[in-house]
Amino acid sequence: MCRQNYFRSRWAWILASAAWWLFAAMPRVPAAIIWNGPLITFTQPTPDPTQASNQDRITPDVWLTRAASKGLFNAFAETNASALSPLNTEWAFGALTNFASLAYTNWLTWLNGQSPVVLIGQPVVVHLIADDIYLSLTFTNWAAGGKGGFAYQRTTPAPNLSGTRINGGQFSFNYTTKAGLTYVVQSSANLANWTSLATNTATGDAGTFSEPFSATASRYYRVGWLPNP
Repeated sequence: MCRQNYFRSRWAWILASAAWWLFAAMPRVPAAIIWNGPLITFTQPTPDPTQASNQDRITPDVWLTRAASKGLFNAFAETNASALSPLNTEWAFGALTNFASLAYTNWLTWLNGQSPVVLIGQPVVVHLIADDIYLSLTFTNWAAGGKGGFAYQRTTPAPNLSGTRINGGQFSFNYTTKAGLTYVVQSSANLANWTSLATNTATGDAGTFSEPFSATASRYYRVGWLPNP
């Protein structure tokens, strides 16, 4: 079994074949994690950073929020914005596809004395340092004048494939989902021509695909999300 992730697409990949166990012994090289999955919108309802509803809890240890003034901070590790806030993050202007070549720094240095209002509409990449995650973010609002509040759209994890198995003549795997989004499973013998096998709208955070296993042919599988009406 060989799994491949391509950060320039919204697909997660695996390869199934009669020799899948040979690939399982290959060493894994640590690599950055690219979140290029579905966009979500976060809008801070009120400028009270102590309330969970006012924090965008991106990961278990990065909770972006803001008080009535100043910039963003990480409510998991901080109680207010400081010179190095938000802790555990780095920021850069640019596209997620260019994440490896961008110049990252902390929030205040990145702004270079400008008001965060100038960020609205600009493409931004955020690096979550501890987990080595890169995500795309675009601010849509920044309240000035001591009013607090902010809003942005950001990317989420692409579908993650796991649990590949052969049991009772069936090849199966699991993939992560986000409730309400539509996902499609496709297969290919050559990575050029793809056939859709199943489409469904997720009701929870996981999905499963299964079909009869062939011991004589190799097939690639990918899972992607589709724009919802």
